[in-house]
Amino acid sequence: MELEFKFNDGGRSKYFKGETGDCVTRAIAIATGEDYMTIYDQFFIRNKLYSETKKTKVARQMKSRTNGLSPRNGIYKEIYHKYLLDNGWKYISLVKFGSKERTKLDELTHLDNIIVCIPRHIMCMKKGVVNDIGDTRYSYWENREVKKAVRTVNGYFIKEKE
Repeated sequence: MELEFKFNDGGRSKYFKGETGDCVTRAIAIATGEDYMTIYDQFFIRNKLYSETKKTKVARQMKSRTNGLSPRNGIYKEIYHKYLLDNGWKYISLVKFGSKERTKLDELTHLDNIIVCIPRHIMCMKKGVVNDIGDTRYSYWENREVKKAVRTVNGYFIKEKE
């Protein structure tokens, strides 16, 4: 099956203008069908709670960011991973320690509704269609040469059957 792309901001344009680093919030809004602002608010609360109660490097970094705890600045893995697990999603890792074998995005087209983790980005994919604000199906740089290549995947979240 051929990878397709569909522009989808997850409802963000109802609340905000411009560009920002909110791929986690967008991907979850698209995958769950929930309102963007509902998820945004939940992450704002989780960011605040994490930064106030944890004594980790991530918590210190969150406190030092210029825009504070806003989900518009991105969500750390420690926070979104727990959020998704708490809400009935299961993480499938595709990176095997010590292996050079990689899974490509087009190998996941048979899955219905997943949240895909690629290097430095998260997006929603439904039946082989990447739903995002930018076409993230391909990487264009490889060994300092322009080359169109299907993205490799670190892992994905899939909703567990209830």
